[in-house]
Amino acid sequence: MKTSARTSRRDFLAGSAALAAGTLACQPDAGDGSATPVAEGANASADITATTIAEAEKLHAVTYTDEEREQLIQSIGGQVAGVHQLRDVPRELALQPAITFDPRLPGVSYAPQENRVVLSSQNPGALPANEADIAYASVREQAHWIRTGQITSRRLTEIYLSRIERLAPDLYCYITVTADHAVAQAAESDRELATGRYRGELHGIPYGIKDCFDTAGIPTTWGATPYRDQVPDRDARIVTMLRDAGAVLLGKLATASLANGYRWYGGKVRNPWNTEEHAGGSSAGPGSATAAALCSFSIGTDSLGSILNPADQCGVVGLRATFGRVPTAGAMPLTPSLDRIGPLTRRVEDAVPVMAAINGPDPTSASSIDMGFDYDAGLDPRTLRVGYSEDWFREVGFGPGATVPVAEAHLEALEALRALGVEMVEVELPSFPYGALIPNLYVEAAAIYEELTLDGRDDQLPPEGWPNVWRQVRLLSAVDYLQAERLRRGVMNDFHRIYSDVDALFAPTYGSFELLMAMNYTGHPGICLRAGLDESPTRSAGPVPDDPQGEPHTITRNVAFHGGLFEEGTILALARALEERLGVYHHRPPIG
Repeated sequence: MKTSARTSRRDFLAGSAALAAGTLACQPDAGDGSATPVAEGANASADITATTIAEAEKLHAVTYTDEEREQLIQSIGGQVAGVHQLRDVPRELALQPAITFDPRLPGVSYAPQENRVVLSSQNPGALPANEADIAYASVREQAHWIRTGQITSRRLTEIYLSRIERLAPDLYCYITVTADHAVAQAAESDRELATGRYRGELHGIPYGIKDCFDTAGIPTTWGATPYRDQVPDRDARIVTMLRDAGAVLLGKLATASLANGYRWYGGKVRNPWNTEEHAGGSSAGPGSATAAALCSFSIGTDSLGSILNPADQCGVVGLRATFGRVPTAGAMPLTPSLDRIGPLTRRVEDAVPVMAAINGPDPTSASSIDMGFDYDAGLDPRTLRVGYSEDWFREVGFGPGATVPVAEAHLEALEALRALGVEMVEVELPSFPYGALIPNLYVEAAAIYEELTLDGRDDQLPPEGWPNVWRQVRLLSAVDYLQAERLRRGVMNDFHRIYSDVDALFAPTYGSFELLMAMNYTGHPGICLRAGLDESPTRSAGPVPDDPQGEPHTITRNVAFHGGLFEEGTILALARALEERLGVYHHRPPIG
């Protein structure tokens, strides 16, 4: 630590021992010049009494004696002073912590190391005459029509821009539409193709990206009032990767305010199957826009179900990649040990070229992992073992009091998977208090956005979102935080044992909230796909109708595969085979 000549020894000691329970600095004795220990940070603790300590004990589930409280009063000032000093240090929001999460366990080897993509063979046929049929077509169909000259990227882009203009205002799913930028990109794609340059399956394909990623010269608002005027001067890494793959950016899709919930400063993102419902969160815009065919595909982010939830709510495919696989440089910082990125699509195999394009290491990120992406559409499901539990196929929801019985579509998907010849293996989740992991998510987000809590700007965020949990976890002890991280490691170890016996786990998306939560904290990949249609009155939160006797609406029901670390290719192949067998992907929402 470097100090200036004007820095006193007292200040130096206080700073260097800020994380200790208390520090002692020395000041000259008025009588003989000797050093006398005094409580550092005494002023900071002037209002802390034994009663303060006793009341604080209740927040941390500990009990101290009167003598121990008096000892704390003499030393706690140094800790409080250290907290103030930490707050005075300027920090960019994107500054990553020195503690970095790695989903890989010590001594375990993971595959694949190389990149290999073998897509299914298909004949998309001739370009439809109807523009809605073109818009709802799969990425692979659109890619074929562009490659064979049946449609230009510019025309496809303009079809989507026209639909966005007509339908997006009722869905609140786009925050910023980049029409001129998109048309220029599409025209360039057409020029390249005319000269013989073809970038691959995403060449000329229009997409939307969650407004959590930097786009040079284009607003990146994070869906939050405090940042609605933010305009980056460079692109996020994933934006450049998709541009290099030939994809055309239509605009920035709505994210819940700082990626929590489904509401941004412009309103509540709507579900195109029933516009009285929200679209899930927090990748609400990607879920809604993809389902309504306002883009060919979209990109979302996930810390605790934020890709799978809107995919489930809107009936599309959502792929949450293994932690560390997709670069997060230029993404909105939120939860450094949980943040993940992935595509939302209308067909399972459409996610394959997107994942291939965004897979890759990022030298600027401490959490980036260099791992190959291997997908083979010809993978034989009969060679795979899939874990499931009968308990997961009884109710769906967010826990006791917030569930409904599984739909017939969920049970049909289970039988369809069996009919593929997959070996089904009954599994039982390890007995852990999974809910005790959630505060770690809150702690990470609270640390990144501390300034909003301290200066009161958190009242500009939706009250049902971050503000209260950020205030709450400021009262969580560092000891308990690290104990939760030790619990996390235990969960990782036990799921490694489960995946040593099966290739994937299968359930309704919310058939086991504990499973969904565990997979977020262990870093495992997951894919959600449509199982079928159902009828339900309007839902405002989760799967439970607001009024069970209300008017029924057609909705979708989804199921999910959770794969081994870096085994996206396996669960994609399984999901594609199941999608083909179920044959329900073609149904469209009533909007438009």
